[in-house]
Amino acid sequence: MTRSGAVQAPASTQPTVPAVVAGVDRVPRGPRRLGLWRLEWLRLVRTRRWLLLLVAYPGVGLVGPVFARHRDRIVEALHIDAVAPTGGLRADSGMAVYTYAAGQIGVLVGLALMASALAVDHRPGLAAFHRTRMRSPRDLVLPRYTVTTAAVSLAYLLGSLIAWAQVHWMFGPLPAEAVFYGSFYGIVGVVLELSVVAAMAAFLRRPVAIFGATLVSFVLMPLAALWRPVQTWLPSQLFNSQVDLLRGHDPGEYGDNLALSLVLSALCVWLAVWRIGRREM
Repeated sequence: MTRSGAVQAPASTQPTVPAVVAGVDRVPRGPRRLGLWRLEWLRLVRTRRWLLLLVAYPGVGLVGPVFARHRDRIVEALHIDAVAPTGGLRADSGMAVYTYAAGQIGVLVGLALMASALAVDHRPGLAAFHRTRMRSPRDLVLPRYTVTTAAVSLAYLLGSLIAWAQVHWMFGPLPAEAVFYGSFYGIVGVVLELSVVAAMAAFLRRPVAIFGATLVSFVLMPLAALWRPVQTWLPSQLFNSQVDLLRGHDPGEYGDNLALSLVLSALCVWLAVWRIGRREM
């Protein structure tokens, strides 16, 4: 209290104003809002999972044509006598090695990443945290599914372009139209495989169970070819298109496979959104 009787407010209770330095207000900014899509992107980047995609697709695209070019020497150096020498190899052999290797290694990596991303209820505590903060059931599935699918598709495309450049350098030119159509059909096939993972995640909770059930379904899927009316509709033909188009096939031959793959992918994702949203923890 002063001599005049007025009460002076403590310095800590006086209102603060933004400091002005050189005519610019310095207003403290809060942390950047962490949305669902950015969260999935950070989950992919900060956990170094993208390194697996680089090895599975661009890595195979870099090594595959080299293996096709020097196959006989590699087999001889490894002392593998059961493999017959190939003789003259054509330019499409390098793309064939990439297609078949990516169909084995890349698919396993993609399925593992998607199974891990869509195991929403694997950890009950974290599942309760997410479910109590989601406005819609699709928020539990679509960001996880879309980010992982985009990353795998981009890695597949990058691997195809690297393999094409390697083949052009080692064997000779390839028709660009056939390469791009084959890459597009291959990406659609990858999207279908990842969508099947989403369908399995609708009924299973653990990543290992989701991954294993998807692999079993892929092993049994070729049995559908025993039914003659559906032989030309099988989505598995899309993976062979990347080599078949280089050997004279027409892109229009795969229209039925493309349409069926897109329909099945949409149904699998819808099933995942509907089932996971209604499932109890």
